[in-house]
Amino acid sequence: MIVKYLKDRFKYIVLFFIIISIINIYLLAINIFENQYAELIYLDFLALLIIIVFFIVDYINFKNSYKDLCKCLENNDDIDNYLISGQSFEANIMRDIIENLKSKNNEDTKNYKQSLKELDEYIAKWVHEIKIPISSLSIITDRLNNIEDSIDIKNQIAKINFLVNSILYSSRSNSMFEDIFMNKVNLEKLIKSSIKNNSFLLIKNNIEVSLNNLNYTVYTDSKCIAYILDQIINNAIKYSKEVGKIEFNAKPLENGVVLSIKDYGIGINEEDICRVFNRGFTGTNGRNRLYKSTGMGLYFAKKMIDNLGHKIDVYSENGVYTIFNIHFYNISDYLNLNN
Repeated sequence: MIVKYLKDRFKYIVLFFIIISIINIYLLAINIFENQYAELIYLDFLALLIIIVFFIVDYINFKNSYKDLCKCLENNDDIDNYLISGQSFEANIMRDIIENLKSKNNEDTKNYKQSLKELDEYIAKWVHEIKIPISSLSIITDRLNNIEDSIDIKNQIAKINFLVNSILYSSRSNSMFEDIFMNKVNLEKLIKSSIKNNSFLLIKNNIEVSLNNLNYTVYTDSKCIAYILDQIINNAIKYSKEVGKIEFNAKPLENGVVLSIKDYGIGINEEDICRVFNRGFTGTNGRNRLYKSTGMGLYFAKKMIDNLGHKIDVYSENGVYTIFNIHFYNISDYLNLNN
């Protein structure tokens, strides 16, 4: 800080030395000391000492004025707790600047939140309205005489329905705490419901489903976890082999239950595993498939998992399998997390 202070006061230091030099030249010119230069040197030393004391006192005041603010900026703390003290012109100006920026940012944030809320409401309304023609289209498809065409159309309808649900939950991911309802739910019922939601795609793609040891009660939001399970199941279908398989297993832990979802599809490259939950990340396998990935499904799933207080991790061997583990904690652990 002392270097910054000296740079800021450099022009004043130079000014003081110029003034002393001019005074010395003047006194020498009028020969006021009559060859008694020791007294002139003593006078210069006294003036220099006064200047040094002045700058030391000024530096201490400078340091005390901005010490807390600099510490706040270095630690990325809330600047409101370290607003500049003092009544100097500079301090007042800086306080006014901070308050002005704060007021503008608060207004922008308010407008931004309102826009997001309106967009979320519009998307929710649109999703509910679009489901009516989707359901109607599915019923009409049952009337087709050509079975092969009917199956192809239903396959596309199932994909559209999944994407529509993804839009709804993705739009709500930023304001999920308003709709979260944590409750006791049966894990086996949750999984069977998600399998039913994706049953057509599972059958169409020859995916075998295995359920093992799932009769546990967990604390979660059933709607949110349904979306997460749908994303994982849909990814397993999307990246399955010609004949695929998905295994659901659960086991108790000291602080809850862990659900493992294992598919025997094309797997994930080792260098991609740590980035599967990144926004927009598709990976090598995602880019090489006919069914292109957006890289947003698992990103929103991870966001929801974090908001629910659960934990998710992934393990994979390229070309062999992929395992997603979802950790559900006991109610006491959620209370500790919130505290």
